[in-house]
Amino acid sequence: MSGWMVVAAAVLSAVLTCVALATWTQYWLRPRLMKQLDEEFRVRLAEASDVLAERVEEAVRRGVIDGVTRIGTREVIEGATRNIARTGAGLVEDSLGRILGRQNRRSTDPD
Repeated sequence: MSGWMVVAAAVLSAVLTCVALATWTQYWLRPRLMKQLDEEFRVRLAEASDVLAERVEEAVRRGVIDGVTRIGTREVIEGATRNIARTGAGLVEDSLGRILGRQNRRSTDPD
């Protein structure tokens, strides 16, 4: 009968160890990891928004310059306006896709 008691003690010890480890993970480790991930996400999001703002500003600047240099007819002005809006929307779409982890459907870089 002492053999069964040794096995029972080992099983009980393993169960108590698992319960203690699960409790420690749930109430101590997990909150700290989530806090670190949240801080990292906020930093990365701020960096991405800065890059996005710079790209949109540059695209709008190029579009305005392009539009002003081609002023001549109403159709040209309308085309330049559409081009500016399309370029800005494409940059926003691609940048948000990168932030959210989606693949790019097209490349906006002129390279």
